[in-house]
Amino acid sequence: MGQVLKGIAVAIGQSLAHGVVVPGLIEFLNASPTAFHAVDEAKKRLVAAGYEQVLEREDWILEVGKKYFFTWNYSSIIAFAIGKKYVAGNGFHIIGAHTDSPCLKLKPVSKVTKGGYLEVGVQTHGGGLWRTWFDRDLTVAGRVIIREAKNGSGSVSYSHRLVRIKEPIMRIPTLAIHLDRGYNDEFMFNTENHLLPVLATSIKAEINKNGAADGSGNSSGQTNGKNGNERTTTNSSKHHSLLLQLLANQIGCEPDDICDFELQACDTQPSIIAGARKEFIFSGRLDNLCMSFCSLMALIASSSESSLEDETGVRMVALFDHEEAGSNSAQGAGSPLLINDMSRITNSFDPASKALIASSSESSLEDETGVRVVALFDHEEAGSNSAQGAGSPLLINDMSRITNSFDPASKALIASSSESSLEDETGVRMVALFDHEEAGSNSAQGAGSPLLINDMSRITNSFDPASKALIASSSESSLEDEDEDETGVGMVALFDHEEAGSNSAQGAGSPLLINAMSRITNSFDPASKALIDSTSSESSLEDETGVRLVALFDHEEVGSNSAQGAGSPVMLDSLSRITDSFGPDSKLLEKAIQRSFLVSADMAHALHPNYMDKHEDNHQPKMHGGLVIKHNANQRYATNAVTSFIFKEIAAKHNLPVQEFVVRNYMPCGPTIGPILASGVGIRTVDVGAPQLSMHSIREMCAIDDVMHSYEHFKAYFQEFSHLDAKMTVDV
Repeated sequence: MGQVLKGIAVAIGQSLAHGVVVPGLIEFLNASPTAFHAVDEAKKRLVAAGYEQVLEREDWILEVGKKYFFTWNYSSIIAFAIGKKYVAGNGFHIIGAHTDSPCLKLKPVSKVTKGGYLEVGVQTHGGGLWRTWFDRDLTVAGRVIIREAKNGSGSVSYSHRLVRIKEPIMRIPTLAIHLDRGYNDEFMFNTENHLLPVLATSIKAEINKNGAADGSGNSSGQTNGKNGNERTTTNSSKHHSLLLQLLANQIGCEPDDICDFELQACDTQPSIIAGARKEFIFSGRLDNLCMSFCSLMALIASSSESSLEDETGVRMVALFDHEEAGSNSAQGAGSPLLINDMSRITNSFDPASKALIASSSESSLEDETGVRVVALFDHEEAGSNSAQGAGSPLLINDMSRITNSFDPASKALIASSSESSLEDETGVRMVALFDHEEAGSNSAQGAGSPLLINDMSRITNSFDPASKALIASSSESSLEDEDEDETGVGMVALFDHEEAGSNSAQGAGSPLLINAMSRITNSFDPASKALIDSTSSESSLEDETGVRLVALFDHEEVGSNSAQGAGSPVMLDSLSRITDSFGPDSKLLEKAIQRSFLVSADMAHALHPNYMDKHEDNHQPKMHGGLVIKHNANQRYATNAVTSFIFKEIAAKHNLPVQEFVVRNYMPCGPTIGPILASGVGIRTVDVGAPQLSMHSIREMCAIDDVMHSYEHFKAYFQEFSHLDAKMTVDV
C-alpha cells in the first residue's frame, strides 16, 4: 500500500512539474527568436528566482549561500549558486549549453534591389537545412544600437535595444515547377543568389516612401536636427529605408537614430504542443533552446536557500553563444569566460584579495611617487598566450596609457631617465622599441612577442631574493658540483587522443602539462606546499558538493569560435573569477577544476522512422526514451567511461531513462561545446542531449516527455554529483 501511495505521489509530482516546465518551455521558445532574446528571458527568470546580477567589468564581492549571474555581449549568460559550505578550491558542477540556432543573418549592407523587388541580403549562420526556409512567413528580430539625446543637453549616449517585428514582412519564394521540371528530383539552390527574402516591390516602396505605408518623413540618412550637428547616418545607403522605418516604429525612435544592428530572419509561426496525443513540441530553435531552458530551470529549482545548506561547491549554468558557428568568439565556449569567472568566484572568498583592495585607499597613496599596479593575468598555467594572458600587450598598453596621461611626449620619458631624476624613483621607467610593426609585429623581435613581459619579469625577479636564488641555482656553473648528473625533473607525458586531434581533457591540447609543471615546481616551495596541503585534507572534502553552474554559449552552430562561444575564454574566466573570489592563488583553481564536472547539453538525433539506416544498429535513440549520452572515439564528443557512468548512475538513482548514441563509422559527427570546454579548461565532461527530429530545420520536433526527463535529470545531477563523485577513484 505504501509503495502504491508513493507511486501516486511521484506521479502527481511529475504531473505538476509537467504542467509548469513544458508550458514554460513553449513560452520561452516563443519569446526567444534570437540569442539576445533568449538571454533576456533567462535573465528575467533568474531575477525572479532571487539571482543578483554582477558585472564583468567590476569587482565581485560574493557571499556563500547567494546566487549570481552575468551576461556577455547579451548573447551568453552564466548563472551560479554558491553553497553555504563552499570554500576556495572546491569544485564546480556545471551544465553548458548554447543560445544560438541556425538562421539567416542580415548582411552589414543588406540593401538589394533587382527585378522590381526590394530584397534583403542575408548570410547563413550555422549548418541549417536552408531549403526549409523557402515559402515561410518571415520577419526580423535581434538588437539595434541607437543614439539617444541626454536631457536636451546636446550630448548623446548609445544603447542597444532588443527588437522584434511580430508580423510577417518577408518571404523567400520558391521557383514554380513549370520553370524547372527537375525541381522535384533535386531541389538545388545557391545560398548567395536564391536565399534572398523579398521585402516589398520597388513601386510600392517608392509610392509610400514619405509616409503612407511606412510612416516615414525622414529616412534620407541626413541630420534631422534632433541632436544638432553631432550626428549623421548613412544607413539608408546600406539598408532599405522601409526596413529602417519598420525598426524605428517598433523601437520608438527615428530611423536616423539607428546606428547599427544585428538582425536575423525569423519564422513567425509559434511553438506549439502538437500531435494526435499532444506528445510533441513543434518549434524552431529546439536546438538548443530546449537544453538551455531545462538546464536553467534545473539550476533555479536546485538553488533554493534550503538546498544550499550543505552545499560546499558552486552550482553553475553557462549558456554560450556562437556554438553553431564554431564557438570561437568572445561569447563562445572557446573563450576564457568560464575559467576566468571560476577564478574570480574562488578569489572573492580569500582575505588577501580584500586586503589588496584595502591597500589602495586614498590615504595610502599620499606619499607615493610611483604607480602601484597589480596585474592578475589569466592563462599562466596554459602558457599565457591569450588576450587575457601575460603574453598579451595588456600591461604595456596600460603602462603607456598611464604614462601618456601625464606626459604625452616620448622625449619627455627619455629625458626623465637621467641619473639625478632617478634619485627618488620607486618604479621602473622603460621605453620599448620593437621591430616589424609594418609587417604585423608577430615576430621574435616584434611587439607581439613576449619580449616585454619577459624583461619586466626578469627585472622584477632580479630584486626578489627567492627568485634570485632560483635563477642562480639553475646556472650552468651551479650544476657542475652536483653529485648526480641530473638535478632537474625528468618527465614523460603520455597524452591520449592524439589521433583524434588532441583536443580533449586528456589530450596534448589541454592544460595538463603546464599545470603539472607548475604544481611540481611549487611543491618545493614551502609556502605553496603549505597552501596545497591546507586545502586538500580529507576533512576539507566532507559534504563536498562543488559549484553548480550552467553555461549557455552562443555560436555553437558556426563552430563556437567567437567571444560568446564555447571556444572563447568565457568558461575559464567564470571558473577563475569564482575561484578568485575565495582565494587569488591560481593553484586553488587547478584543484577546483579537477574536482569539477561539466554536462555539455545539446540536442541529439532521434531515430527517424523513414531513414532508419542512418543510425547505427545498436544505438538508436527514441522519443520518450530520456536523455542521450553521446560517444565518439575521435573526440567530437567529450564523453568517456567515467563521465558516462556518473551520468547513468544519477539516472538510475532517480529512475530516469537514459540512452546512448554513436554515429556510423562512415558518417561525419557534428561537434558540440563539450570537447572545446574539456580541452580548454581541462574539466571532466559528458555530452548529452534530448532526442529530436528535423534538427536544423526551420521547424523541429521533440517529445514533451523528454523535456521533463531532461529537467529532472539535470536537477538530479545538481543534487547528487558531489556524493557520487566522492566515491569515484580514478587518478590515484
